[in-house]
Amino acid sequence: MRPLARRTAASRLTAIMALGLASAAILGAIPAHAAAGARTVGGHNRAGLTTARPQQSGPRDWPAYLYSNQHPSFAAADTGIKVGNVGHLVRKWHFRGDPATQAGQPGPGFLASPTVSGGAIYIGSNTGWFYKLNESTGGVLAKRFLGFQTDPHCVTKGIIATATVATDPNDGQQTVYIAAPGGFLYALRASDLSVKWQSVISTAAGFFDWSSPTVINGRIYVGVSSNCDAPLVPGGLMSFNQVTGSRIATFSVMPPGARGGSIWSSAAAGPAGDIYVTTGNPVPGGVNGHADSILKLNRVTLALRGSFTVPTSQLIPDSDFGASPVIFGKYVGACNKNGVFYAVNRFTMKLAWSVRVTAKNTTHHKLCIAGSAYDGRSLYLAGQSNFVRGKLFRGSLTSVNATTGAVKWRTGLPNGVNGTPTINGSGIIAVGTYLTSTVPNAVYLVDASNGKILRTVASGQQDFGQSVFANGGIVTANLGGVTRWGFVTH
Repeated sequence: MRPLARRTAASRLTAIMALGLASAAILGAIPAHAAAGARTVGGHNRAGLTTARPQQSGPRDWPAYLYSNQHPSFAAADTGIKVGNVGHLVRKWHFRGDPATQAGQPGPGFLASPTVSGGAIYIGSNTGWFYKLNESTGGVLAKRFLGFQTDPHCVTKGIIATATVATDPNDGQQTVYIAAPGGFLYALRASDLSVKWQSVISTAAGFFDWSSPTVINGRIYVGVSSNCDAPLVPGGLMSFNQVTGSRIATFSVMPPGARGGSIWSSAAAGPAGDIYVTTGNPVPGGVNGHADSILKLNRVTLALRGSFTVPTSQLIPDSDFGASPVIFGKYVGACNKNGVFYAVNRFTMKLAWSVRVTAKNTTHHKLCIAGSAYDGRSLYLAGQSNFVRGKLFRGSLTSVNATTGAVKWRTGLPNGVNGTPTINGSGIIAVGTYLTSTVPNAVYLVDASNGKILRTVASGQQDFGQSVFANGGIVTANLGGVTRWGFVTH
């Protein structure tokens, strides 16, 4: 483990991954495109299977990371799983993914979250393969190798960012947008995963694609962050033309020449189109810039329009915002690694309220990097260790009033949570655990009205991504594979 005083969400994950993933430092098969800007690539994907033209995303699909551009992680139209029938869920299919076949390639498994659209599931794997799976059967409809990334200072990693499926405004076709290892943003045809264009995000030493793309109004927004702090890179946000892949604008978190301020998370877009991002820490002892902040940016120019920075008295040695921001009413908010969720007025960018999500001063992990689910009334906040009715748990899920931050209920979990909880229209929450302990990790299905744990699924594997509700079922992805859960039909 690196002897750094400050460690980001990425470096903490790297340390955890080192327990179970291959970490040989041999250069992997990464697309070698050095020129900045976009390249258009024609032809079919020879690595995959050509399929029919995909259907448009439906109201019960889950087409992007955290569900939509406002990041509610709430599938309001999907009501198939209820308190009364959750016990009847069965595993419909399980997909393991391709094994490692190259020297230095990381092992199989999934750290990205699934995207569901038009009868298919799109997801990238730790081995570097990106898949289109049949939602009903789990069969591989197409696949494309996007590579993995090696670094002498970091654990070898494949695809961690989650894909977004959206309509190309130029040709009207469903297109998959994914940030992949090697510093490239791809637009893939949803039909067969052939490449429409690819564009450089960054090829700087130490960069890694953690941020999932946000697609809105013909633009794609992607964060710029380091791999595992060795070295930190100048953090920022970039926007790209959705049709051509050309870079439009760049926002730098730090002053020229300064490093740090990574944007590990994914950008959110408010109803008026303003862009919100959360930022990481600067280089220890360096200038602060706009680090450790929630920022409001102009959607066209990415000029700064307002900011909230964690008060100095509340900073810890590693005060990253690893969690993506969520838009709820007139507020935007996110959980900081110090264990506090901050709700900020979007119009003034002043703090409205805050609530502690993880315990303070405990011997267990107290990290908070999960995003938040929002169902229109309550926020559901997850993190690592906390006290519930006087007992210390390694993980927790908390429901708070979205207007005041008042705690409604808090449920203890046997392991910590790194991935964002999700909720469906029937009030069922899915939250997966990730940390290593004597208790196997699992996805916990919880009653949103009272915090009662109803059952678990996908037991035995670490869940870094989020489980998603779609079309009456739930899709989980973890180091063991992708699984769809549903009901027996007669």
